[in-house]
Amino acid sequence: MRTKKSIAFTIGSLGTGGAERVVSTLANELIHSYNVTIINFSKKSPFYKLDPRINLVYCLEELMPSKSIFDTIRLNWQLYLRIKNIVTNYKIQLLIGFLTRENILSVMAAKSCKIPVIISERNNPYKMSFGILWKLLLRFSYPKADYLVIQTKEIEQYFKAFVKTEKLKILANPIASQLTNSRTFSLERKKVILNVGRLSEQKAQHILIKAFANIKSEGWEVHIVGKGGRQRELQNLINQLNMEEKIKLLPPTKEIATYYNSSSVFVFTSIFEGFPNALIEAMHFGLPCIATDCPTGPSELIRNNENGYLINVNDVLDLQKKLDTLMNNKALRDKFSLNAINEVDRFRAKEIAKNWEKLISSSLA
Repeated sequence: MRTKKSIAFTIGSLGTGGAERVVSTLANELIHSYNVTIINFSKKSPFYKLDPRINLVYCLEELMPSKSIFDTIRLNWQLYLRIKNIVTNYKIQLLIGFLTRENILSVMAAKSCKIPVIISERNNPYKMSFGILWKLLLRFSYPKADYLVIQTKEIEQYFKAFVKTEKLKILANPIASQLTNSRTFSLERKKVILNVGRLSEQKAQHILIKAFANIKSEGWEVHIVGKGGRQRELQNLINQLNMEEKIKLLPPTKEIATYYNSSSVFVFTSIFEGFPNALIEAMHFGLPCIATDCPTGPSELIRNNENGYLINVNDVLDLQKKLDTLMNNKALRDKFSLNAINEVDRFRAKEIAKNWEKLISSSLA
């Protein structure tokens, strides 16, 4: 019987975000072929369910906020040393970094330990604001990885400037198997417009709130599932528009499939993305979707007027019109639903994991 190789993911935490969902999903799939460890920066319970065979280890008990550049340097040096120790103690043969800081530290640790490393950038680098130190470290470290995984052609162009083309691999985000197994068409769809995502400037949920407030929406509600720094601001906007009874801000839940199964429309209002997990998941559950044509991701999933609507970023009026159309046209909702399911079937976890296994095998070879 072949001895399993040992691999490790490095990610700050396993909270409610998209990158965290992807790491959890991939680890659950790859555990069948590898010994899998997930290295978190601090000790927090994972939000998503993990296979019990996965090793979950922590660099530090708690991450204290840095008060100066010296604190930042000292903290990241501690994280680097701890990752190296974990690699040695767990006999890790390959590191996989997720997100920018994790990628940089993974490359440093892997090269020091003389093992291969794959890194994965999850957001849109054109829109990310790096400090000068992190930008220099990114430019220095990313070319040294065995592979850099990105999600779209547009993002690939950014990294081609300083990473060899043969090291750049475009791999889409997987739909978690737990979600795939939770999809049902037996539940009655409620008159609910759903949005799932962090409450942040990037996700721009205020556009949905304003658009919905301008529509004759008898019997309909908006449910926004997520948490983040803009919660109070969004709630104040809802109150100002007298929409407290119709627009609900709801906390993240491990039972998100319940919302996907029972809602009637999904709205995605981001001003930029890497590759949007929530939009893929909503389409997989057969939700007719309206998404901003933001860089990057939605236009690679939605064919306008065929399996959903694409609207301009920050366009309240266009969203208002498209919402009004979908809310009052069940036949159109049914058409978008069926086409959306067919479009994202290729993102099932087992299929995406096979592509990752090819990269892992190539790196280990």
